[in-house]
Amino acid sequence: MAKPVILHPPRNNPPPITLITDFGLSDGYVGAMKGVILDILPWVQVVDITHDIEPQNIRQAAFVLHTVTPHFPECTVHLVVVDPGVGTDRRPIVVYTDHAVYVGPDNGVFSWIYRTERVREIRELTNSYYKRAQVSPTFHGRDVFAPFAAHIAAGAPAPSIGPAVTDPVQFEIPEPIVRANGDIQGQVIHIDSFGNIITNITEEMLIEADNWTFEVAGLMVSSFHQAYGYAEEGQIVALIGSMGYVEIAIRNGHAAHRLGAQVDTPVIARPVS
Repeated sequence: MAKPVILHPPRNNPPPITLITDFGLSDGYVGAMKGVILDILPWVQVVDITHDIEPQNIRQAAFVLHTVTPHFPECTVHLVVVDPGVGTDRRPIVVYTDHAVYVGPDNGVFSWIYRTERVREIRELTNSYYKRAQVSPTFHGRDVFAPFAAHIAAGAPAPSIGPAVTDPVQFEIPEPIVRANGDIQGQVIHIDSFGNIITNITEEMLIEADNWTFEVAGLMVSSFHQAYGYAEEGQIVALIGSMGYVEIAIRNGHAAHRLGAQVDTPVIARPVS
């Protein structure tokens, strides 16, 4: 049984706060958020996960969060600001799970978390005490989410944050389908910065056969390796990536560009008899 998350950690020993945004680093947006956090809680450790999420790409941010949160200490406060609805009536929320705490917009960015972790409670960020005095309608990352994250890491009681939320926004996470003939119908769920094509077909799904071929964007891939380095230069290969999903990659190349694949592109795994 997982240990329960500590909702009220001591202020003198706060959990780290991580940041995922689509702000990039050429402007001062990330720095402004960090300044607000440190003004409230100067001794907290702030960890940058990434600020290179594609602008407004909620699904990408949700997947990246899903891949990193298991590797952080319990009680970590994960702040995610990919917020195309900033300034509208979309809710700002905090999600408490048995493992961590998540702060961000209620726009589906925590969909993978709802699927993989036991949620204890969700609260809307409404208590004005935890916001900045002046809130810009275009920069809730600085004026709402950052100060709330800092106060939560400092031990703000969950009931003081705001009312409970029972209907968070979620997007559907596609599940692979196993056909009667043994084929696995999956799809691309992420393309990383190297151009590797990450599918939703898991390693566990491949135990039914010893050999597989994979069809992506009309191309058959039959070369399966344990690591990229076993392939020849420019060779298209399938492998099990570090997150446990089947990947299609090109050694020292960009597989997604070469194959014309993108998120939601169908992927078929076929057992070789």
